[in-house]
Amino acid sequence: MYKLISRQEALKNEVFSSFIASWQKRFDPREDRYMTTPGNYFDEGLNLRRYFDQSEIDKINERELDKFLSMKDDIEVKNFEYYGELIYNLNCNDIFVYANELGTVMEKLSNSMGADLIFILDYSSTWLSQKNDYEPVAKALNYLSKIGTTETFNGAYKLSGDDLAEYVENLFWIIRCNASLPYCWFSTENHAFVAEICMHGNIHFHTYSQMIKDEIQVFAKKESLVIIDDCVEAFSDGGGIRGRQIIF
Repeated sequence: MYKLISRQEALKNEVFSSFIASWQKRFDPREDRYMTTPGNYFDEGLNLRRYFDQSEIDKINERELDKFLSMKDDIEVKNFEYYGELIYNLNCNDIFVYANELGTVMEKLSNSMGADLIFILDYSSTWLSQKNDYEPVAKALNYLSKIGTTETFNGAYKLSGDDLAEYVENLFWIIRCNASLPYCWFSTENHAFVAEICMHGNIHFHTYSQMIKDEIQVFAKKESLVIIDDCVEAFSDGGGIRGRQIIF
């Protein structure tokens, strides 16, 4: 089963919503402004360095702040005790088989927890905002369109069963290769964890109770997941990722 839902509906879990809101702070221009005083800065529109005066800098910062405030989620951040990160991958060297098996593992995780998994970008960008002509990614983006994702959709996906497995197999390629897309996180409506599948295909679990940490560790052992300490690229010798690009 799959369902496209709003960001508000996706973030009913206070652990999940507080995590997302905290991550959004990295987009806040007030946290680390690139331009604060007059000087020479790079102008992306003109593709050169030029002089910016204070008036121009203030207008740019104002526009960036307005954009951030319009896109961030209206969430009250609550503090929850952190029980640590668990990182796993699958014992598989073939990347296409890996993507497929990753979907199967997520389906089993959903079944084990008795809950749908909810996937959301940590910032309200649209899921189809980046194009990619690398064949596995192009197919994955086409899959999102087929299940109802529009050019303006910035919500979340709530999934279980075979639909969840298929979604994750496609999501793997989108996360891996679409470099401009915000991070994608998942959780459930009521479990005290937040997780992501990173661009290397590793599964990162951030746990907020001892009970859920134990539950994830038991599940990982049962499914023969490999616990790792360092998140590194496992599918290319040089560390580069084939197909990773930015196309708007």
